[in-house]
Amino acid sequence: MRTYHPVMRAAFFPLLLLVLPLFTVAKGKVPSHFSDQVEAALTCRSEFSPTYWQDYFRLHLGQPLRTWGEAEWFDSQGALLAGNPSEEVFVNVTDSGALMVGALFETKVETVRSNIETRLSIAFTPLPGPYPRYLSKFGSVLVGLSNGHTKWYCARWHLGNRP
Repeated sequence: MRTYHPVMRAAFFPLLLLVLPLFTVAKGKVPSHFSDQVEAALTCRSEFSPTYWQDYFRLHLGQPLRTWGEAEWFDSQGALLAGNPSEEVFVNVTDSGALMVGALFETKVETVRSNIETRLSIAFTPLPGPYPRYLSKFGSVLVGLSNGHTKWYCARWHLGNRP
């Protein structure tokens, strides 16, 4: 068995302490690619694996705040998505019948819609119904909630013909 000089071992531990924080989740510090990745998913133009998004959100945001409505909800740390400060992001649980990635904003749907259309050049069409809903040609959905918040998501339904 190879042993290392005590000076080398002593120098290794301070170095480890300097590098270790680089691999932990820092509150309020999402990576620079976070907005681009999540915006692509919300506009239905990206990876659509719940496992991918669960792993991605856990890596960059930590553990979910809760599991509710067949989805895991994460603190999005105020990440800007198409110019809108987000409150939370969510992804469906693995055994759900839907494949869904979404975000929640404390902003009214008209403002969120305007920012998305301006910054991402995506048009939303109003849908009939008792509350404000909008649909893009890619399948991205905006929903105005009764508390003045907005949900933005992309969903596909698992029809049993996918692995």
